[in-house]
Amino acid sequence: MSFVKPLNRAVVGSVASTARVPQSSWKSRLSWAKSCLPGHSGQQRSHFRDHFSATGYTAAFALFEALWEAGITACFVNVGSDHPSILEAIVKGKRERRNAWPRMITCPSEITAISMADGYARVSGRPQAVVVHVDVGTLALGQGVHNASVGRVPVLIFAGLVPYTESGELPGSRTEYNHWLQDTPDQKGLLRQYCRYTAEVRTGLNVKQMIGRALQFANSTPKGPSYLACAREVLAQEIQPYKLEQDQWGPIGPSALPGNVVGKIAEALVWAERPLIITGYSGRDHRTPKVLVELADLIPGIRVHDTAGSDVCFPFSDIASEGFRLSTDECTRDADVILLLDCDVPWIPSVNPPPKNAKIYHVDSDPLNQLMPVSFFPAHGRWKAESFTALTQLVNYITHEMAGILEFMSPVHASRGDDRRRLHQARLAEIASQPRLGDNESLNTNNMGYLLKAHLPSSTTFVVEAVTSAQLLHDQLQPDRPGSWINCGATGIGWSNGAAMGVQMALDDMRQDDDGKPELVCQVVGDGSFMCAAPSSALWVASKYQIPILTVVLNNGGWKAPRNSAKLVYPDGVSHVASDDEINCSIRPSPNYSALAEAAAGGDETGWMKGVRVRTVKELSQALEYANGRVAEDGKGMLIEVLM
Repeated sequence: MSFVKPLNRAVVGSVASTARVPQSSWKSRLSWAKSCLPGHSGQQRSHFRDHFSATGYTAAFALFEALWEAGITACFVNVGSDHPSILEAIVKGKRERRNAWPRMITCPSEITAISMADGYARVSGRPQAVVVHVDVGTLALGQGVHNASVGRVPVLIFAGLVPYTESGELPGSRTEYNHWLQDTPDQKGLLRQYCRYTAEVRTGLNVKQMIGRALQFANSTPKGPSYLACAREVLAQEIQPYKLEQDQWGPIGPSALPGNVVGKIAEALVWAERPLIITGYSGRDHRTPKVLVELADLIPGIRVHDTAGSDVCFPFSDIASEGFRLSTDECTRDADVILLLDCDVPWIPSVNPPPKNAKIYHVDSDPLNQLMPVSFFPAHGRWKAESFTALTQLVNYITHEMAGILEFMSPVHASRGDDRRRLHQARLAEIASQPRLGDNESLNTNNMGYLLKAHLPSSTTFVVEAVTSAQLLHDQLQPDRPGSWINCGATGIGWSNGAAMGVQMALDDMRQDDDGKPELVCQVVGDGSFMCAAPSSALWVASKYQIPILTVVLNNGGWKAPRNSAKLVYPDGVSHVASDDEINCSIRPSPNYSALAEAAAGGDETGWMKGVRVRTVKELSQALEYANGRVAEDGKGMLIEVLM
C-alpha cells in the first residue's frame, strides 16, 4: 500500500493536465497508474515516465555540490548504466556552475582513476573523488584500493547500485538487462576490509551528511579510502537544496603524547649509547622532517632509518641518515633504544631483529596496525599520536627540561657526532663510486639514478615505482626536500601510472605564482609495474587533459621481485637457476613502450607525447636534456624507455 499515496498526490496530479485520469475512487486511479508501467500502453507509459524526468535539484546534484563544498575539486570518473542522474547532475553543474563545480576527469580504466586521486591526495593532503559503476567498477579499482589503504591516503570512492525496483515504480527503476546481473548481495563488502568507512546512501535527504561523514573518516588518521554506494532511485530523488556547516564536519584533530610519556622517551633517547629512530610515513606531513632534524641535532650520534621510502621523512644529506631500505638495514642490530615513528615494519624478525634488551617505544597514528592480522613487533609502550606533534613535544622537552643533561653529555655526543660524520661521508663516497659514466656505458640503476639527479632540476618531484631498483635509485637521487620523492608505500604495482598525473595536478593547483610553467614531475617505473595498470589509459588521460609528465620506464624485460622472493626461501632451489620464462616472470619479447606512449596519446595527430628509447649513458643524458625543455618548459609529455 505504500505505493498508493505517492501516486494519488504526485503521479496522477502531474499528468492530469495532459491525459484523462479517472477521477473516481482511489482504487480506479491506482489501476490507471499501474497501467502506465512497462508492459502497458506506450502513450500512458510515456506520461508516467515524463513525470520521472530529472528536472530539479536531485540527490545526485546535491552529491557533487557536497563534494565541492567540502573542498574536493576533482572527480576521476568511469560512468555506467547506474549513473543517469549522475550524468544529468554533471552536465547541469558544468553549465550552471562553471567556477564552483569539481573538474570531471574521464578515466577509461578505474585503476587510473583511483591512482590519480591517490597521487593528488599525497601532495595536497586533501582527498579527491572517484566515481565508478556498481560492482564491476568497484572490483576494477583492484590494487588501487589496497595502495590507498596501506599507504594511508585519503580517497573518497562513490559507486552506483543497481535499481532496487523492477517495474518503473520510482524514477531510476530498472530499464536494462544488466540491472539484474549486477545486483550483488553485498557490494560494500567488496571493499570493507580496505576502507576506513563504507556505507549506502539510502535517501537524498541526508546525502550531504553521508559525504561529510565519509570524508571525516578518510581524513582522520590513519587516513585512507572511504566508500559510498547509492541506488539509481535515490540518486534521482528530488530534494530541497541545503548546505552543511563545513566547520562542523572536520576530521579528528591531531593527538599528542601524554605528558609523562614525553619525558620517558626523551630521556631514554638522550641517555642511550646507540639510539635509533625508525620511520616510514612521517614525511607525509612536510613539517615533520624539519622537526626530526632538530631532534637529531639535539642528540648527536643518533641514527634515522627510513623503512617505507614512501616520502622524504629525513634529508639524505644529514649525517644522522641511514637512508632507505625495506626494513632490512643492519642498523637495528646494535640499537639500545629505538623510537618507531609512523612505521609499519621496522625490521624483519628473521633477518635483522634488534637486541633483546633494547628499549622500544612506538608512536604512530595506528600503532597496533589494526588491519594486519599478524604484526608482532615488540614495544615497551605504544601511543597513538601525530608524528609532528609528538616530535615537537620531544624537542621542546629536551631543549627546556634537559639542558643540564645535554651539557653533561656534550663530550660523549660530540664524539658520536664525529663518528657519524665519518661514516656518512664514507657511505656517500661508496655510493658515488657505483655509477659507470662513460658515454657508451650500458644503463643500470646506479648510473641512471645519477643522470636523473644531474640533468633534471632540483625542484623535480620524483614519483617512484621501481620496485627492486627503488633502494639503489634512492641512494643516487639522495632526496632532501620534503615531497621531492613519493613512493607508493604499498604493494599494488601499477600505482604510479595514475599517481604521477595526480601529483602533477595537485602541484599545479597549489602553485602560488601563475607563470604558466608546470613543475617537473618525473615518474620512474619498472616495465612490469608499467604494464600492470592500463598504461594506454593513463597515457590517454595525460594527453586529453594536458598533464605533462616525464615517464622513465626501466625495461629489464620482466618482474625481478618474484625471483628474489624465491631465492630467500629456496637459496639452492631450481628456481634460482631457472630462466625468466621458466618461472613466468619474463616480459619478452618486450613491447616498444616509447611507441605505445605516442600511439596512446594520439600519435602524430597531436604531437603532444614524445617517446624515445635509450641504451647508453650518452643517449639518456641527451634525452633528459631534451625532456627539460619539452616537459618543464613547453608542458608536453615525454616517455623515455631505458633498455637495461
